[in-house]
This record gives sequence, C-alpha cells and structure tokens, in this order.
Amino acid sequence: MRTRILLACILLMPVGSMFAGAQTPSTFAARQEPYFKLMKVEQAWKITRGGPNCKVGVIDSGFDFFHPALHANLKPGWFAPGEYHTDFFVMDGHGTLVSSIIAARRRTGEDGMWGEAPDCTILTASMGMPMHRLLLLQRQFFAKNPKATMADFQKDLAAHRAELQAFNKTWLDYVSGTAAEGIRYLADHGVRVINFSAFLDLALMKSDPSAIARLQAAFSYAKQKDVLIVLGAGNNNQRVTDYPGDSSFVLIAGASTLADKRWTMTVKVKGMEITQGSDYGPRLSVVAPVQDIVVAVPHEEAYYNWSGTPMGAMKLPYQGPYEVQPWGATSCAAPQVAALAALVRTIRPDLKAAEVIHLIEQGADPIGAAGFNEKTGYGRINFLRTLELAQKARSR
Repeated sequence: MRTRILLACILLMPVGSMFAGAQTPSTFAARQEPYFKLMKVEQAWKITRGGPNCKVGVIDSGFDFFHPALHANLKPGWFAPGEYHTDFFVMDGHGTLVSSIIAARRRTGEDGMWGEAPDCTILTASMGMPMHRLLLLQRQFFAKNPKATMADFQKDLAAHRAELQAFNKTWLDYVSGTAAEGIRYLADHGVRVINFSAFLDLALMKSDPSAIARLQAAFSYAKQKDVLIVLGAGNNNQRVTDYPGDSSFVLIAGASTLADKRWTMTVKVKGMEITQGSDYGPRLSVVAPVQDIVVAVPHEEAYYNWSGTPMGAMKLPYQGPYEVQPWGATSCAAPQVAALAALVRTIRPDLKAAEVIHLIEQGADPIGAAGFNEKTGYGRINFLRTLELAQKARSR
C-alpha cells in the first residue's frame, strides 16, 4: 500500500446495471459489489442517489479536482493560508480517495467506480500541509541508512529533541487552526454534512489548550448551523473518549471487515511490529467495511514524482486513477457514513442532525448482540433500511 498522510482512507459504490446500461461488471465495479450487497446500496439508490439540496463538505489535505470521476461533483472551496498546496500524491491522494467514496461517478465505458452518494456535490476545504519535520527526518535518515531499523531511527531522534518539540507545537496549531477555519467556511456555505477523515483525540492535544479551544469553538459553530459532522474513529486500536463536539451532531465512524468484524491488523515496518485497528469507545456510533476497498487516486503521473514536498523528494509508481486498498482504515469508513447521511438529508431535509444520526444508528445491522457496544457501536451501516426509516420518520 502506498504511504498515506496521517489521516485515514475510503470506500466506493457498485456500478449496478440499472445505472450503467446493463454492462458486464468491470474489474473495479466487480470489486465494489461485496460492499453494495452488504450495505444494500443499490436498493437504496432506488429511493435516492443524492441531489443538489444536500451539499457535502470534505476537509482534507488536498484534492485532485480534475480527476475524471470527480470533476463534475468536486468543487474547490477554502484553502488554508500559509500552507503548502502543491499537487503531489501525499498532499492530494487522501482527499481524492475520501471524496471518491462519497461522490465519484463512473463514466460510460470506463473501468472505474461509483461513489455512494453520486448525485451529491462536494465542497472542499483544503488544509494543505506544513513542513513536516518528523517525516522529513525519517526520509533523510533511511536515505543515508537504508539497512537501519525503526528502532535505530528512534534513537537518532534524541539528537533532534528541541526541533521536534517545536514541530509538535506547529503541528497542533496547524491541525486545530486549519480544521476550525475549514469547518466554519463549510458551515457558512450551505453544507449539510461534513466529512473529516482525521483522528481528533482531544486528549492528545492537552499540551495546547488553545488548540482544543479553537476546535471546540468551530464545532459549536457547526452545531448552531445544524451541520452533521462525521469523524473517523482513528486507527490506533485503542479506546478513545475525548472527540470534539457532542453526539447530537458529531458521528464517530469505525472500520469493519466484510465479515462484520472490527478491523484490526499488524504490520511490520523496518523491523518494528505495529498493531493498527479501528478505535472504539463510548462515542463510537457505527462502522463501515474497509476491506479491499476501491478508491480514486490522483489521475496523472506527475503527482507521484515530485521533489519539492514538505517531506523531501519522493518517487512513487503510478498505477492509474483507481486502486484497491487492502485495508482502508477509518479514513475510508467515515466517507461511507457521510454519504449515507447525505442521502438521508436529501430526502428529509427537515430532519435535524441528531435525528439523522439516530436513524443511521437505528438502521444499522448489529454486529453481535443488538444494541450498542463500544467496539462496533450500533453496528454496520445499512443504506436501504436507514432510508426506509427516514421516509417514515416524524420530524421533532
């Protein structure tokens, strides 16, 4: 899997014969079918595929606005001032794949993919990227010491302690500041749902109370505007309790497998074993499958070969504008939930954010015993059942 920035991943929808002229399923379309069947996406599309009355906001590092599957639905919005906004893979790859899960459109005759709310428009907030000192040091260290291990690199970091402490402050200011401004921009420009596939654990920000205050104020602003915010639960395989906002308008999305298990995995990086998994806890709402998920990635080779990045030069193989993520993590779970929320708000624009969240939880397929549990929330999302409930729901 290509190296991704410190956010999460994404998913996409099936290309059903109903919408593609009864064509034989292509490679990527066929790979999407397990998700669509599990979550009953195509059946839900008979009710709605979204529409212009429900604009979705996506906050991410960057986006490929000219991707053939996204250019019709993906709109430039806010760009963080003072940050890098250059077009290279690590900058634009994550936002592109997240957006594709929500609103990609497969072109006739193309071996591509569908997003799960393909008739919705996405307005973007581009965070860009600061000079990432830790990743730059890592790249430089392994370039000089190709046989070294991660343990060797961690020992080397002792010589850069002051530099990294200063970067930690810069990073917290960057995340909280750009996220806060992006949320306010999107809330002011008519979005009904915001997807933010990032790990926002306020406990990790306790060293910088001003960063927490900025985030909480922006989330409160979105609540006043009745914007529903979907956050990725995080990929650290740990219990988390302290996300921003509250459960009346912030929905925490976890990641699952196609066998309806909570996603976990162990990888070995430079001699070090790292266990990843969908974070869990009392704020977790629902989960979505992220196994072998089809996503769109930047569509031109130039994105993959770039020297002037905030982490130094990089060179990655270009394999085309789509790929299959073996494990999309919670970055790919969140946009699936955001797509479902957008479909609900398309057919029921009268419902408040809290009501939409309740319907998504009520419509989920339980994993294990019925009801809530901290590991998988209320269960794995079900598009059809949720929309059927929304059609019948009374507004408060």
